[in-house]
Amino acid sequence: MSIGLVVRDLRKRFGATEIIKGASLEIAAGERHAVIGPNGAGKSTFFHLISGLLTPDSGTIELDGHNIAGLAPHVINRLGLSRSFQVTSLFARMSVFENLRNAAMRSAGAGLCFWRAAGTYAALNARAEQMLDVIGLVARRDVPAGALAYAEQRALEIGLAVASGARIVLLDEPTAGMSHAETDRAVALIRRVTETATLVMIEHDLGVVFDLADRITVLADGQVIATGRPDAVRADTAVRAAYLGTAADAFA
Repeated sequence: MSIGLVVRDLRKRFGATEIIKGASLEIAAGERHAVIGPNGAGKSTFFHLISGLLTPDSGTIELDGHNIAGLAPHVINRLGLSRSFQVTSLFARMSVFENLRNAAMRSAGAGLCFWRAAGTYAALNARAEQMLDVIGLVARRDVPAGALAYAEQRALEIGLAVASGARIVLLDEPTAGMSHAETDRAVALIRRVTETATLVMIEHDLGVVFDLADRITVLADGQVIATGRPDAVRADTAVRAAYLGTAADAFA
């Protein structure tokens, strides 16, 4: 089994408050892994550290054996890790197709080039068209991203994370704010687009977590209190205690 992402003794402090307190995690290549925990557990900070938005105070983050801790987000992306955000982050005035084409530029070999129009790259356009079909937005191809319905924007954001060709995809609450029907479609989409990638996701909907994840890591107060297969995590007494008064019934 090859290892895709390894986090060792990660720590992050804001002033006098330590948010991440020596968290460690190991994710196999091709795995679907969920990070869960009560509000304030440090999940988003943990993702920010892995993706380069924040620099850890100490610890290592290894991507394919290379320490990426402290590297800039664009450098980490080029090394094969991409992510989405809780709050949708799109080019609102660009069309769905143009958003996907921008995300696909690196994987299609189209770097920064002021003297050549993006539309002249056949491979780039083909990748964007492929992603349109995968995320089910072919009919919305030329619609500005800002005019999409909320669930469509979330689908596009997932598409952007995958279009870059990243081997590891981080999704931050991909089904937040969705109806049951929209959540079902989002789960099917996530399953489809991560067939050839490693998935790491933060998700509050425990039904989604237990449906999608091969393994689950539970954060509480900035520390990993459990990691394992869904059935083992569901039965863990420390996990159940962490969720008392919030979502403990989901573990019943």
